[in-house]
Amino acid sequence: MRKFFRRLSAFLQRRRLRQELAEEMAAHREMMPPDRQRNFGNTLRLQEEAADEWGWTIVEQFRQDAVYGMRSLLRSPGFTLTALAVLAIGIGVNLAEIHLLQAQRHRIHVRDIDSLTQLLRVTTDGARGSFSVPAIEFYGRYNTTFSSVIAETRVQGVFQAGDSDRLHCGLVSGNYFRELGITPLYGRMLDGEDEKAGSPPVAVLGHAYWQSRFGGDPSIVQKMIRLNDKPVQVVGIAPPEFGGLIDLPTPVWMPISQYGYLTRDSSLMTDYATRRTSMFGRIKPGVSLEVAEAELRSLTGSLRNVQPRYVDRNEWIKVQPADTTPNPPPGALLFFTICILLILLVLFSACANLGNMLLARGLAPHREIEIRLAIGAGRWRLIRQLMTENLLLALLASIAALFVGRWTARILLLIINAPHLQIVTDWKIVLACAALGLAATLGFGLAPAFQAVKGGARAGRIRKILVSVQVAVSCVLLILSSLFTRGIEQSFRTDVRFDYAAITVVNPEFYLHGYSPAQARQAALEIAASLRQLPGIDSVTISSFPPLTRRLWLEHVSGQDLYMNAVDTSYFPLMRLPLLQGHIFGPGEPDAIVISESAARRLWSNESPLGKDFVIGERKWIVTGIVKDSGANIINHPESVEVYTPIADKDAALAMILVHAARNRGSSVGAIRSAATLSGMIPQVDTLQSFIDARVDTIEKAVTVVASLGAIASLLAVIGIFGLLSFTVAQRTREIGVRLALGARTFHVLRAMLGDYTLSFGIGATFGIAVAVAAGTFLRNMIFNFLPLDLVSFAAGLLLFAALTLAAALLPAWRALRIDPASALRYE
Repeated sequence: MRKFFRRLSAFLQRRRLRQELAEEMAAHREMMPPDRQRNFGNTLRLQEEAADEWGWTIVEQFRQDAVYGMRSLLRSPGFTLTALAVLAIGIGVNLAEIHLLQAQRHRIHVRDIDSLTQLLRVTTDGARGSFSVPAIEFYGRYNTTFSSVIAETRVQGVFQAGDSDRLHCGLVSGNYFRELGITPLYGRMLDGEDEKAGSPPVAVLGHAYWQSRFGGDPSIVQKMIRLNDKPVQVVGIAPPEFGGLIDLPTPVWMPISQYGYLTRDSSLMTDYATRRTSMFGRIKPGVSLEVAEAELRSLTGSLRNVQPRYVDRNEWIKVQPADTTPNPPPGALLFFTICILLILLVLFSACANLGNMLLARGLAPHREIEIRLAIGAGRWRLIRQLMTENLLLALLASIAALFVGRWTARILLLIINAPHLQIVTDWKIVLACAALGLAATLGFGLAPAFQAVKGGARAGRIRKILVSVQVAVSCVLLILSSLFTRGIEQSFRTDVRFDYAAITVVNPEFYLHGYSPAQARQAALEIAASLRQLPGIDSVTISSFPPLTRRLWLEHVSGQDLYMNAVDTSYFPLMRLPLLQGHIFGPGEPDAIVISESAARRLWSNESPLGKDFVIGERKWIVTGIVKDSGANIINHPESVEVYTPIADKDAALAMILVHAARNRGSSVGAIRSAATLSGMIPQVDTLQSFIDARVDTIEKAVTVVASLGAIASLLAVIGIFGLLSFTVAQRTREIGVRLALGARTFHVLRAMLGDYTLSFGIGATFGIAVAVAAGTFLRNMIFNFLPLDLVSFAAGLLLFAALTLAAALLPAWRALRIDPASALRYE
């Protein structure tokens, strides 16, 4: 211990000790005879050897290397700023991804989030679902592991008076806001009194909806609004940081007991079969998730004894933290994985760019390195000094990347329309930033450091490899961007055969209002007849599933996915689907079906399907006709494999009415809603174009993200190519001057300057095209079935990259051609 403190004291007083050592050595040298002074040795080396005995030599050398490295970076501001920009962009894009993941995980801003759990009903087949309100009340009454249980559900398509768009209303238990610790911005939140029978209907507005719909006016509190044409009093405004526990953000909250008031359907509060409600519980201190699950298993068994019809034999309750990110669908998960790989490609491109710059930086002072090696400097000592300089560069770039990551994350939140998520830079983000910076520096800075010390022709090969990497990454991202953009443009223009922009969808939601099948069928016929009387309406039909929406009836028959739809005979003329063979089913043909030409080709490739028996599920159908492909499910499948059955009473509860108005597109929504209102029931009315816009919205966001990544990678490639060609011009100034002095033509000079990298560009572009083809094929087969692999997309991506490369090469080429031969011959 004494030795440690002695060395620590020597380190803290190192400057004074060095001065005293130098004075003492100078005095000893002066006391020596003149003929022996020359044998005294190298004073500086002797001082270093003596200082080594004090300890902490590595720390001292690191300090010296850091000071030298900082001075070196300051002497080359152009290189430093460019390297910082490249590395900050590469790391910042990856930090933005981590920011979004963290924001999604911690999207819920409530009191004591660590003790809040979400309960999921797991059925026999492993599916996880919601609960009925009576079941939630049962678990809340008899459990002993949760201090409270809260419930939340939602009503889709609520109509707000004065709005053309529908919104969803969150319905919550009376203890919801109290248990979550949510305080109102204005007014009050809902409480247990609002949930009691006979209480007047009240609502709390979400902050975003309050701002957009009512202009942030606080006086809306205590006023009446109309939801589904029924009066509701606004009692409070939610704070901006809270958007609910499900389906964020929530525009309006009401007590769950008001479900019947909004929908004329009281089954939610009493029917065990109506499982539409999410359950959350605040677990008691010291109770583990496993203990809570064990108790809920026991309670589920008790509930099964009471309600055997509604509780599966192997049903159980899973308990998980409430801030757990919801499991995305497989397609979204695959696409998210691909986005992560593309983002890592951007970082890889940035690192390759940095490696090229560091290699050029290390080869520039090659004479200085040779001199230092000649006077006795060790190779490892020089490599350590160069790596210290690289670490300083990584430190500065990581600091800049923290800001770039936050800005990029905010931009991405705007792109994906999730401004309610908050970006927080905590120690995890800082640690990730440091790790990425360190990995980039060590992974792509060590080889240039070794090459700078060793020298030789291998440096040129490394530069060419790094150029190929940048070209390949840029080609992949640009081609995928072009592929996505053209996919969206071409699909609806070429594959959708009907006039979807002129169609309005009326959804009466009979199943929510207690209609029997026969009543629903009769009501649908009445609504259709009323709509036909409106001026400007061309045709009206009834269908179970409107085209180009998320509502699907999918059957798997003979290895093929078939999109089923129960329709009225007027469906085919409205959709402009001409009959190719056979006839359309009539009123006396309940077992007849009509199929699309794609379905006929896939199921009966070598024979006519007319009159063939067709078994779907347990029912036998007879094919009576073949119609033209519609493209109604183009987003889900590249071919129109549709099968149409006659609409029956059993299908009427899900029936929708399609209205075609070619001369009055979208402007008659209000009139259609009024004409379709039946016995006070206000239907949901939307144009088919709005369905399509909502469905394509995710794809467009994906295109925007990939296009942004392509732009960033291209920017990095442009910076790298510009820096590389500028370095090549500077390094070969004398050679260019000699060629010009000997009368070489401009073309020959440019070919000599750029010819070394032609092969690298070609290899990189070839590899990038191959990867883009593989990625595009994978995306087509697994996620975006509409995505075409066309040559135009590849050509557009390659031409764009070629144009950017040419732009990056213009300035260095111009500088090369303006070199004065006389000055170049004197250049060193």
